[in-house]
Amino acid sequence: MQPKLDPFTTLLELKSGALDPERGTPQVRTQEDLRGFFQVAPEDPDRVVYQVLPMPVPKENSEIQCSTTIIEPGTVGDEYYMTKGHFHAVRDRSEIYLGLSGEGRLILATEDGRYRVEPIREGTINYVPGGWAHRSVNVGDDPLVFFAAYVGDAGQDYATIERDGFPVLIGPGDDGPAVRENPTYPS
Repeated sequence: MQPKLDPFTTLLELKSGALDPERGTPQVRTQEDLRGFFQVAPEDPDRVVYQVLPMPVPKENSEIQCSTTIIEPGTVGDEYYMTKGHFHAVRDRSEIYLGLSGEGRLILATEDGRYRVEPIREGTINYVPGGWAHRSVNVGDDPLVFFAAYVGDAGQDYATIERDGFPVLIGPGDDGPAVRENPTYPS
């Protein structure tokens, strides 16, 4: 077998999520990019919500996709900043998150409406089994930073989440982050 890539090493700055050298093109998502994912329209459309710093490897089953995600602190309406969230296009593909800094929650949901909410913070390892949609939410005052790795051909299905959302939402509550039912989630 002939290798497709040459080996390489990248330095991961744990607190900030920065990669050195930065090998892939950062994917920046603004409030406007998340229109329809939050319950209300963006208040500051150009404000950055999160960015993904990818490692440039082929999106094939034999390769491992990995990246860092940095979610800024903030809210739109009464929801904390979050990623779009997605199922994997190849539904049985799993993913692992390693919490690097900040404080967040990982919302996971199945297509039949079951859900879990798990913590993300420095040192957590979140296992996302195949068949579970996943969305990360920053519930703190600092950026939430985590490292993700998954099988190369997993792909992302954002359309299902844009259409249906997740069964629950997370926003500020009287005693910290509050999980509440999503009023627009199909029953």
